[in-house]
Amino acid sequence: MSYASIGGEAQRRFGWKLFTAMRYLPSGEVERVHTSNPEAYPLAGRKPRRDTPWSRQVLVRGEPYYANDEAGIRFAFEDAEKILGLGLGAVINVPVKVGERVLGTLNFLREAGGYSLKNLEEAVKLAARAQAFLK
Repeated sequence: MSYASIGGEAQRRFGWKLFTAMRYLPSGEVERVHTSNPEAYPLAGRKPRRDTPWSRQVLVRGEPYYANDEAGIRFAFEDAEKILGLGLGAVINVPVKVGERVLGTLNFLREAGGYSLKNLEEAVKLAARAQAFLK
């Protein structure tokens, strides 16, 4: 399985307009390892994980984050204006884990109102398939 195949399956199951994957390193840094939109969100070097409610939920506790509106985007992301400017107002971030250790995240975004809790469940199932690429 590859990021492209995970992205394709996610597109068929619940759709997305932006799909990225981030690796969470033992050093506490994060790095983007896949992007469907390299102009807006290029593959780049590493950056330190910021201590935010989102990072504590997703990267530390290993719990998914789901938002379906502008308020949820603004709550979670420093680059909310950029995200909203791309017409993206709903997000599913799912941690990819081995046991309790978070290896990284799969991130799916689309227009506001575009996701449901059923879609979140489907994304969590897909995350288990990404373990091999994020180790």
